[in-house]
Amino acid sequence: MRKVAQIMGMPISIDIPQCSDGAVFTAAFDRLREIDERFSTYKPESEVSRFSRGEIDEYDLSGELKTVIKACQEASDRTDGYFSAWAAGVFDPSGYVKGWAIAEAGKVIEEEGYQTYCIGAGGDILARSDGDKKWNIGIQDPKDKSKILNTLSISSGAVCTSGSYERGAHLINPKTSQPASEFLSVTVAGPDIIWADILATAVFVMGKKGVKFMDAQSDKGYRLSAVVT
Repeated sequence: MRKVAQIMGMPISIDIPQCSDGAVFTAAFDRLREIDERFSTYKPESEVSRFSRGEIDEYDLSGELKTVIKACQEASDRTDGYFSAWAAGVFDPSGYVKGWAIAEAGKVIEEEGYQTYCIGAGGDILARSDGDKKWNIGIQDPKDKSKILNTLSISSGAVCTSGSYERGAHLINPKTSQPASEFLSVTVAGPDIIWADILATAVFVMGKKGVKFMDAQSDKGYRLSAVVT
């Protein structure tokens, strides 16, 4: 069974081949909506928006937001500052939250007893398989959306793409305070969707030096699957 819902400003699809019960989809989508209510920078009354405006003291934040802030700081440290939730001068954890939200939805599905599933949201895909199931994932050509640059066949893992071809030059290089512009898109594959998403964003912002940076990530199972200039 496959279902799609519009959440976090994008269509999010969940495919659970062995499932015929809609309840698990409802639970997973509800978790994504809960995250969106707390972390959306487009909702003035979300916790993250109120925090960014200085209306909530850091000591009074929810446990989840404290965890995300800490995780964003750690991601910045691990990418030499190229991944930054503070690049635009205000706290915006969207670059972290999307991958984390997908991982959270995956936890809901697994808690319901399903180990084979695929979640896709805005260029990020989390796939899991407890058997012989292979997920074929196509990487879109940003210059021609009718074409596929590369197709990956994975059983379990994540594929994440960062780019400027959908939303324009929205990713800021914290080192220059200017929009990143060397690449059109960067796709990273690896075992964990949160870190794959962080790496895709960081490499996109780094530009060509990001290719060398990714060489050091191969021993952790992460690799560049596509880079478009």
